[in-house]
Amino acid sequence: MAGDVLSVFKEAVQSRCCCALRYRDQAQVRVVEPHAVYEDASGEIIVDCYQVSGHSESGRTPPFWRPFRICKISAAALLKRTFAPRHSEGFSATRSRYRNGLICAVSDPGAPVLRPPVSPSAPVGPFRPARTSRR
Repeated sequence: MAGDVLSVFKEAVQSRCCCALRYRDQAQVRVVEPHAVYEDASGEIIVDCYQVSGHSESGRTPPFWRPFRICKISAAALLKRTFAPRHSEGFSATRSRYRNGLICAVSDPGAPVLRPPVSPSAPVGPFRPARTSRR
């Protein structure tokens, strides 16, 4: 599952598409703009996101920056909504935490945007539509 979630976020970063996610098996959904995926000093895969709507366990009202541990994301779906990199809100791909393990990061504002494929990645986790059996 973590590999599938990682694939969704890598695609989202590269195409600058928002994602819906469920974190730590919570029922509430969060909508985020993923800016960078990287491996931290302890070897965990992290995605740095600008959360634009949805649940916040701390009670903060979005928008705000938030790192998410890929292994704690129980469901993820690529959305059609795109975003511009949040450089004015503090994002920089040159941050020290990205130096040793950057997997991908949004490109500079003037760089071309890669659009998602016509049929985006299948949702991962509980976002999948329920299968119905025909009898």
